[in-house]
Amino acid sequence: MSENKVSQGSELRIGLFVQLDMAWMDHPFLTSNFKIRTQKQLDTLRRMDLGRVRIDPARSDPPPPDTGETDVDLTPLDSAEAQAEEAALWEEKNRRIKVLRERRTRLNQCAKRYTQSVGSARRLMSHLRAAPAQAAKEANDLVTQMVSDLTSDHETTVQLVNLKKQDENSYYHAINVMALALVLGKKLGLDQQALRLLGLGALFHDLGHQRIPSQILHKSEEWNKAERDFYEQHPRYGVEIARAIGTLPEGVIEMIGKHHENLDGSGYPEGLKGNAIGSLTRIISVVNRYDNLCNGNRNGRGLSPHQAISHMYSKERTWYDPKVLTTFITQLGVYPPGTVVRLEDGRIALVISINAADLLKPNVLVYEPEIPTEEALVLDLTEEGLVIRDSLPQTELTPEVVEYLNLSDKLSYYMQSGSAGKTMRR
Repeated sequence: MSENKVSQGSELRIGLFVQLDMAWMDHPFLTSNFKIRTQKQLDTLRRMDLGRVRIDPARSDPPPPDTGETDVDLTPLDSAEAQAEEAALWEEKNRRIKVLRERRTRLNQCAKRYTQSVGSARRLMSHLRAAPAQAAKEANDLVTQMVSDLTSDHETTVQLVNLKKQDENSYYHAINVMALALVLGKKLGLDQQALRLLGLGALFHDLGHQRIPSQILHKSEEWNKAERDFYEQHPRYGVEIARAIGTLPEGVIEMIGKHHENLDGSGYPEGLKGNAIGSLTRIISVVNRYDNLCNGNRNGRGLSPHQAISHMYSKERTWYDPKVLTTFITQLGVYPPGTVVRLEDGRIALVISINAADLLKPNVLVYEPEIPTEEALVLDLTEEGLVIRDSLPQTELTPEVVEYLNLSDKLSYYMQSGSAGKTMRR
């Protein structure tokens, strides 16, 4: 990155990207690296005793054509005006810090509820055989709570939950699929009874994994034919286990047995097609495939959310119900949660939730090394007037960025209520 330095006089102008060599709380700006966008910012910079200021030409707007005139007001403000202008910037910064802390508190609460849900899934699965009635009640309680959270407000979106340690991947996968399925089901107009059934199907869809040897289930390399054939029986095994339990609704058993069937007949284990696959199962099929693509064990980390959506649409579109797939893509947005992006001003950020009002401008967590990680900026791009330049694979990121954004090999999703979103978009 090339850098130049300019004086604080008339050389500073709106459109320059400046980099302040000072502590974050020693100046009134939200970040230490930013593009000068307003006259107020420009005036404040000129009054600060900084000597010469570093700029980044690559992230600066080109200078206006030289017409012999200037539209920059170089008239110094009087003391009272200057103090009032700087005080206004400090007030705005402190207000934004408060809002950012509120946003982070909600993110942490969402992560806590996610972890609690994973723990509930683990406990009820352990009770399935010995105490099936108890397990069924625990499952219903878990799903009912998630449906209640989902339907408490009309504007619920998918939230990325960043967790470093994910030892019990099957339970994380079950909660991921349930959260995604419920949000999608609600968008498709399902009532609460159908949502509860869908949630139970999502929670138990991989019940047949209990009969798959761990050396196959957790193998990092590609399966050989015998291993794949064995694995592809897990929907049948799941149906057998579900019927032996005796407490799961028939609709749940269908989702367990058919969640890998495809509309074009290319799925397994039966090769069913079309109307043989129920409407709720079609939802599970889409979200299960998406989470498997993002969090798959074989051949490395898996695809990025953006890559997974693109793959499903471009290479597997005939597998899915068109309405379900289109609604899912719309619900996740152009940049699904978990996508690492570069903003127009060059900053790197992690998409944490979509903005239903503008899918091109999600809510992001920004990499700002001068800001402590626990205070990291969580921005609504519609508020900031910023756009995303492109998305980035994790392999292109430095270890510092990966650590700061708390990126891990697995992506986890939960639901964020619309009421929280409204408070965030102040």
